[in-house]
Formats: sequence, C-alpha cells, structure tokens
Amino acid sequence: MFLKATCWILVFVLTASAVVNADEPAAKRPVASRLTTEELARWIDERFAATWQDSKIEPPAMIDDATFLKRTFLDLTGSIPSVSQARDFLDYTGEHRRGTLVDRLLNDPRRPEKYAERTAAHWATLWRRMMVPGNSREAQMAVGLEPWLKEQFAANVPYDELARKLVTAKNDGQAMMVVNPRLGVRAGGPTLFFQAVGGKPESAASSVSRVFLGVRIGCAECHNHPFADWKQTDFWGMAAFFAGIKNGAVDDSPVARIRPENSTIEYTAAFLGGEPAKIAKGKTPRETLADWMVSPSNSMFAATAVNRVWQHLIGRGMTDSVDDLDKASPAERKILDDLAKLFVESGYDLRWLIAGICKSQLYQRECIALDDSDPEPPPGLRPIKTLSPEQVFNSLEQALSLPVARADGSARFNGLRDQLISRMNEAASNQPDEFRAGIPQALLLMNGRLTTEATDLDQSRTLRGVLDAPFLDTEAKLTTLYLATFSRPPRADEKKFLLEHIRKQADGDKQKQAYAEIFWGLLNSPEFVLEK
Repeated sequence: MFLKATCWILVFVLTASAVVNADEPAAKRPVASRLTTEELARWIDERFAATWQDSKIEPPAMIDDATFLKRTFLDLTGSIPSVSQARDFLDYTGEHRRGTLVDRLLNDPRRPEKYAERTAAHWATLWRRMMVPGNSREAQMAVGLEPWLKEQFAANVPYDELARKLVTAKNDGQAMMVVNPRLGVRAGGPTLFFQAVGGKPESAASSVSRVFLGVRIGCAECHNHPFADWKQTDFWGMAAFFAGIKNGAVDDSPVARIRPENSTIEYTAAFLGGEPAKIAKGKTPRETLADWMVSPSNSMFAATAVNRVWQHLIGRGMTDSVDDLDKASPAERKILDDLAKLFVESGYDLRWLIAGICKSQLYQRECIALDDSDPEPPPGLRPIKTLSPEQVFNSLEQALSLPVARADGSARFNGLRDQLISRMNEAASNQPDEFRAGIPQALLLMNGRLTTEATDLDQSRTLRGVLDAPFLDTEAKLTTLYLATFSRPPRADEKKFLLEHIRKQADGDKQKQAYAEIFWGLLNSPEFVLEK
C-alpha cells in the first residue's frame, strides 16, 4: 500500500510539472486571469445546486470510485481501464485521486500508457462523428479527418483556431496518407470535412452552421424554415461564403455571390441574421465568415462548443438539442451562456473545460432515469449513456487483451474492428443518451468472432492469463474477470453466487469452463456496453 501511495504521489507531482497542466492557457496563448479547473468545478456545482434548489430537485448520490474510474476512462480515452490501472486506482486512498486521474488522462504523454495521446485520439473520433455522423453515407470518408483532428487536440489548439482552420481550409495539393488500404480510407487535412459533407456550397453552409453555431438551416435551402425564423435568404447568404467549393475542389470564389441551380436569383454573402458581409481587401469570403463566427461577441459559437462538450461528458446538452441552440429558451441558456463566457476567457481551451467539468461533483453523481414525457428534463441530471461503436471495440480490445493497435490507425485485429464498427453504426444513435443498438449489436457481440474467441480456453488471452496465474485463488480470479470487464470487483451477492457455482464443479476442467461462461456473460451484459 505504501508503494502504491508513493507512486500516486509521484504521478501527481510529475503531472503537475512534466506535462502541460489543464490550468495552463491553451497552446500557451496569453489570456486574461481565469479560473483554475478546480474553481471551474466549484462554479459549476454552485450554479446547479442553486438551480436544483429552486426546482426542489434532490441531488443524486455521488458515485463510488470504481464507477468514476470507468466513466472517466470511457469519456476521456474512449476505453475502459486495464486491470492493473483499475487495481492501482481503487487501492489508492489519496484525497485528490479523482482530480489527479483527470489531469493524468488529459495531460500525461509518457509511456507506456500515453494517456494524453489516447485522449486526443478519442476526442478526434468524437468530433469527427459529431461533424459527420457515423451512420451517414459519407462517414467512411470522414474517418480520414481523425489524424488531423488528433493533432489539434494533442496540441490543445484553442477551439476558435481549430474552427478557423476548418472553415478556411483550401486544397494544398498535399498527398493524402492511406490509413486503411482495405477500405480505401485516406487521411488528409481539414479540406476533407467539406468533401465528406458533400463538396458543395449548400452542404458546406448547412454543416458549418450546425457544427459551429448549433443551428440547422438546411430546411431553408428551398423554402423558409417551417419551424424556425430562418429564411431562404439566410441559407443562401451563408452558402455564398462557400461559392468556391465545388466538384471536390475546396477554394474561394473571387466574388462572394451564388446563384442556386435553376434559379434566377443571385445571393450575396450575409451572416446568419441577415447582416451583409463586407469582404475587406486581402480577405477571402471564408476568412471573413470565420472572423465573424469565432468572435467573442458571437455567443452562439462558444455556447455551441460548450454544449457539445457537456453533452458528451454529462449525457445530454444543457439545451434540448445541441443542434437547435436558436430554439432554446432564455432559462435553458442562462447557465450555458455564462459557462460559454468563461470558456472564451480561458482562451477557448477545451482541455481546461473538460477538466473542470470532470472534476465537478455534478459529473460525479449517479445517473437517473429521465422521464420521456417531460418536455424539458431538469438541467444537469445525468442519464445512462450508450457507448459509441469505437468505445465498444476499444473496450473489447482492452478486456480481451487483443494485439496492440497500430499507431497509424489502420485496420486492427484482422479487420474485425471495421466490421464491428460498421455493423454497430447501422443502429447507433447520434445522441449519447439514446439506445438503439438492438439486434445488430447483440448478435455481433453474442455470436461474433471476438467474443467466441474471448471465451475459448485455448484462444482467450485474458482467460489464459487469469486461469494460469498460480498466485490467484478462486476469489481473486473472479475479481480479475470483473475488473477486466466492469472495472469493479464483484458485489457481495454476485461474488457469493458465482463462487458457489465455480466451486461445485466436479473437476478443474469444468471449473475453467465455468470461468469462461462467467466471462462471456460479463462481456454480453448491458453493464459492459452502457456507461452509468
């Protein structure tokens, strides 16, 4: 115990000094004095405590350390922890262990865990799925965006700079890197975003407005929006900024005007809301749009970014829909807008925002079942979240001790990663609190090659490692299987029932088969594919 405590103290010191701290400005950009991540966590808790008190809501209980460990690993790195990582964290009793874990996962680049790299890769996947949903026709092309996005998250590039790079991206003639020869997936720069969403001014305007401003204006392409205030002139005014994007080419038109197909009307570039755009000398139309979009005075930009981070970490946005920020009521947006102002003051530092949310008591409270009949569920209450297809595979990869993934992101484990993710995308929801996986996911896990081999005593790396360990008794072996899948030891009732089942087997071979059956049941349990 003393050795483990000493190791965690050293980790805390090294995390604070040897790596980028979450309280440092994004990409070293000079910013005004801002809250520390611990102060941000307290600010969040105080705001929601007041809101819940006014609404007479009893705060949910705080989660235990095992639940926090699994939740934080899944949210930040996209995978459950290893058995050794779970043991180390659960055995350590330091007062600040939860905050230290958050900082490690966000900032620590050292081998062998390379937490910061894993976190950057996971958030690149999250942002790619947000920009181009995984169940869309263009999703496979969009996968090529992940290496570039990972670079931005790894460097903690301020979010306004990241958005500017995407909105103003141009073809540079640079050859793209093949990341998956079997599927023909290529990685390139931010221009892939425009190509993946359709490669036309119309699709660019619709996607940029949704992704960065939380507004869906696509319905106004052919007529005035039926459920919002957006007019057809608003849509084509935005599309005019992207007039140079066509036929796969991502560039700028010399004039910010556009005439829709089969129309006699020509539209000039205008910001959402109708203000005509003045393209200054030396500026391109998209640079002008980016200036307006990321300006601190444009509250929708920062609020949308905060809302998207909040949705991923808490399970639902602060508003009913993160893509319909314009429809949110003032009451819904009050805390969101205030938090967005703090985000701007931080220098648009995503790592700072993520750390502050994860260190809050609100993030560390139990999930509750939201009432679908309530048009506006109480703010800040956390629903049970479904795992994304990538999180499911990454967690299987960890639990089953599969061969280590290649750093370039190419096909893993003989293409089974691509197969599993593709099948799960058929039923995956684009909202973390909606469970639609159903039959495809269940059949794939229950009858798929991964779980079949996982419970085969001759092929399963995890089972062989557990069952052949001479230093593990029956109870320790059972506990290890639980840590490998659920990141927690078995509860007392589970342990009693399963130990009795194992011990009453006639011989050693039947006992081993009992362990295999238990492992199969854990892998196919709802607890493995849901985040509580």
